[in-house]
Amino acid sequence: MAAINAADVDMASTLDSAEDTPLYPSHNARPSLARSLAGMIGRSRDSLVAIIACVGAMSMGFSLGYSSPALQDKYLATLLNTTVRQSWFGSLLTVGAMVGGPLGALLVGRLGRKATLILCNVPLVIGWFLIIYATNVVLLYTGRYVTLSLFHVST
Repeated sequence: MAAINAADVDMASTLDSAEDTPLYPSHNARPSLARSLAGMIGRSRDSLVAIIACVGAMSMGFSLGYSSPALQDKYLATLLNTTVRQSWFGSLLTVGAMVGGPLGALLVGRLGRKATLILCNVPLVIGWFLIIYATNVVLLYTGRYVTLSLFHVST
C-alpha cells in the first residue's frame, strides 16, 4: 500500500474533480480592476435584492405587532376613542388576508416572484406613511389595511 503525501492531499482538495483545475486562483494571479469592480457590483446587487426580499417579512412583523402598542399611544387614543374602533384597528389583519392571499397568487402568476416582491414595497411604504401621518380614522384604517393586505402578498 502506497503512502499518501500530505502535499498531495492539500492540492487534491482544492482541485475541481471534473476539470482538474484549481478552485481558487494561485496567489500570484491578481484580478484586474475591471474584474474586481464587476465582482463588487454583482455582490452589491445580490445584497440589494436580498434586502428587498426581506422587507416583506419585516413588514409582516411590524404589522402584526403594531396594533397592541399603538393603542397605548396618546394621539392614536384620541382617534381610536371607542372599543369598536380599537377592535377594527386590530382586526383589519384578517380582512387584509382575505384580499392579500388571492392578490398575491395572481401577481406572482403574472409578474413573477421577484417583480411582485419589488412592486409590493411601494404600497407598503405608502401604507406606513398613511398610518404615521393619519389625521382621522379613515386614513388610519386605510394605511393599516394597505400594509396588512400587501404583507400577505409579499410573504
